Amino acid sequence: MIAQILELPLLVLFAFLIAVIIKTFLVQAFFIPSGSMLPTLKVGDRVLVEKVGYRLGEVERSQVIVFARRAVIPDLPDLPWYEDARNFLRELLGLPTGSENDYIKRVVALEGDVVRYAGKPRQLSVNGEVTVEPYIKGSRDKASTSITSQSCPIRMKRSGNGCLVPKGHLFVMGDNRSNSQDSRFIGPIKTSDVVGRAFVVLWPPSHFGGL
Repeated sequence: MIAQILELPLLVLFAFLIAVIIKTFLVQAFFIPSGSMLPTLKVGDRVLVEKVGYRLGEVERSQVIVFARRAVIPDLPDLPWYEDARNFLRELLGLPTGSENDYIKRVVALEGDVVRYAGKPRQLSVNGEVTVEPYIKGSRDKASTSITSQSCPIRMKRSGNGCLVPKGHLFVMGDNRSNSQDSRFIGPIKTSDVVGRAFVVLWPPSHFGGL
């Protein structure tokens, strides 16, 4: 009788622990809060982020990644334990959290790469070669911040006619170039701040597809 009474709570606890392990080490759902990744990702989309593959492999150019908010606001205070627990439970249920603590952008350059973003319309070049960006889909950025040897973002040094991505960092940009707070403004992000790689749009069904 006692075993039967304890069976349901134990099953619930076991399911919760499995969910914690999956979220911590394998995959995590991420809610898109802004239009900085348009047209690839729309506000309200939900993507899955793989963590284990990123830890075992290497980041590549053009991958869409999620990184911690501390990359943008280093001195951001930790959330109170009850707020963190609340957000965690909402994530497990597939709901957006009350305070999004991570960012999602596209990797356009790796450590040691020289980045240049200039011209009218703006054109991205890495190591002297123009980057083909089919994910931009005709978006013509004519006036956003440029990157040249005369205007390098913070933590970057001049190199040729562009700017050098320092060791242990990535240069990330939003697909919506004219409306994205990315490495052009905040500088390159640390690889240690990367949460994982977004690999599929899970919701809504009309947007379902790989990234």
